[in-house]
Amino acid sequence: MTTDILYVVSRLRPSGPTNQLYYILNHLDDEFDATVLTLSPEPADTELPRFRELDIEYETLGLSRWEGLAFGPRRLRRKVSEIDPDIIQTQGIRADTLSALLLSGYPRITTIRNYPYDDYPAKFGELQGKAMAAEHVRMYRRIDHPVACSETIADRIRPHGVDATPIQNGVDTEAYQPVEDAEKARLREELGIPESATVFVSVGTLIPRKNPLDVIEAFQDAAIEDGVLCMLGDGSLEAECAELAAGDDRVRMEGWVDDVAAYLGASDFFVSASSSEGLPNTVMEALASGLPVVLSDIQPHQEILQYNSTVGAEFELGESAALSAVMEEIIEENYLSMTAGARAIVTAHLSAERMSKAYQEEYRNAVVQE
Repeated sequence: MTTDILYVVSRLRPSGPTNQLYYILNHLDDEFDATVLTLSPEPADTELPRFRELDIEYETLGLSRWEGLAFGPRRLRRKVSEIDPDIIQTQGIRADTLSALLLSGYPRITTIRNYPYDDYPAKFGELQGKAMAAEHVRMYRRIDHPVACSETIADRIRPHGVDATPIQNGVDTEAYQPVEDAEKARLREELGIPESATVFVSVGTLIPRKNPLDVIEAFQDAAIEDGVLCMLGDGSLEAECAELAAGDDRVRMEGWVDDVAAYLGASDFFVSASSSEGLPNTVMEALASGLPVVLSDIQPHQEILQYNSTVGAEFELGESAALSAVMEEIIEENYLSMTAGARAIVTAHLSAERMSKAYQEEYRNAVVQE
């Protein structure tokens, strides 16, 4: 007898949470049958084709945000009644709110992928962001089985009355893996990166929370012979980043790219100056690719480095001079040892398969408790 799980999300746009959902589904055991239900129409760059390759069902309500307010509750109840799942799992404020308020007749799981009081004010402004954070936390309290994507998030959300089980995010160790020297040379030629360069890469949206200006400034101030910095991503600080990098051929503003793995394969080191994360996909992808990491000293980064602190280095958040110094220092370390250790962290502790298995154990527990 199989357990039917319904996953409810707003849509399948390219994002870290969408990747994590894909990883859960991709490694589900045969005892589980999965249906993904989206609330809104898919964007042009939807990940839906990738999900359709899996052995799952897909449904959509196809409602805009305004239509969702008017018709969403009734249509959602009807669709859930038709599917009649054993468990419902949600992620995101819209899906979590609907689950909390409308679907109490089912065992419900949610994944908490950020600390709302950091993320929402930064994204929506102080007043609206704090109100949204308080509302989302209130919804978490009404869902039976909250899960946090990291130990850090579980610890930070607990004082708000949410006792979340930590299940750390995972990464696809097949899609992201170290490349041989010949392949690295080929990728550099393809991407127009000098073969002899020392390449740092930073991946993420160019927004204040990620501090991309600090990364560029620190790199420019560092004494790195034949250094190159590849900045992957777009966002509200894109113009400021481009202005700071203007006239400096060593800094490459690549914008949004589809093939992040190619840039990781062409790079030597990964850098993140982020001020807040859940458990960052980009850091895990870099480690899986064998890259030593230079990371701000926030708790989610430290949570990853707890498995082996020798695979990279930390610097004090917001201190550009400290980041410059660490960039200079890390290139003098034993690279082969760091790259082997980086890969080992992921295969031992942070693989997508491990993460999916942990969720499956949560599903079994939820069914038993019912």
